[in-house]
Amino acid sequence: MAENEGNSVTLSKDLIYGILITGMAVLLVISVMTQGFGIIKCPQTVCAPCNNSTGGTTGNTTGNTSGDNAVKVMQIPSLLSSSPIMGSTAAVVTVVEFSDYQCPFCGMAYGSPWADAYASQYGPIIGTVKKLEDEYVKTGKASLRHYPVAFLGQESIDASNAAMCAKAQDKYWEMHDAIFIAQTAEENDGKYSKANLKLLAQNITGIDQTAFAACVDGDTYVSTVDDMTSDWQAVSGANTGRAGTPTFYILVDASQVSKEKVSAAAGASSFVWGLSSDSKTYLIVASPEYAKLKLALDALAN
Repeated sequence: MAENEGNSVTLSKDLIYGILITGMAVLLVISVMTQGFGIIKCPQTVCAPCNNSTGGTTGNTTGNTSGDNAVKVMQIPSLLSSSPIMGSTAAVVTVVEFSDYQCPFCGMAYGSPWADAYASQYGPIIGTVKKLEDEYVKTGKASLRHYPVAFLGQESIDASNAAMCAKAQDKYWEMHDAIFIAQTAEENDGKYSKANLKLLAQNITGIDQTAFAACVDGDTYVSTVDDMTSDWQAVSGANTGRAGTPTFYILVDASQVSKEKVSAAAGASSFVWGLSSDSKTYLIVASPEYAKLKLALDALAN
């Protein structure tokens, strides 16, 4: 309590402690809601640039067994073949992106229009996907797979389902682009309602709108999306002990590329890597930072 003594005010210890505790609690709530007093509202443990680099501060190197960052066994997603691919399925090198359509950092990696406002903070990851398309997929150096996961709420599920509905008509990448272009930094705010997803599809040439609408309304691929999400979480846990989005894997045909070359590629950016359990594929757990991905991909291409 406060006591008046002439012109001075004396505060009891209990009151002082109460004020301090209240203030700290308020600051904690603000920090959690804004991710360290920032703008992006997203669970840091799951929706964050997943570095997985031995040299980074956000990475995880669980399972490392040697000085060159090799991991004894790496797990390949069991549903990888269900994920859409851009480029040749026979490519020696494939980049796989795990992302949630609502994750703001995934939008940054794609290059969603709103992301440019955060270039000073997150410049290294902005536009990574489009740069990969231009420099590696279109030139035939690598293929690109998008592995849609949904863990940020109903609109994540609906967006991934809609994308898979478009995939059924060979229009996945067109819908993928439309969804990310429509993205904002907010989650579950209505932008990916089923009605809005159907509106986005109306701007895509060649889609049978009636069939697409029925697929979206019928939740046709929701169980597939759920299975892919669970698959991603299990594989991520086994490989690095962490499931974050966006995460990029670089898959390399073990029959075409030597261990030494893969080791050099992973070492160029200090990425965790290893041989798959079936010994057919080398897997590098990469960062969403384009410059680091480029170092690894160029080491494999040369």
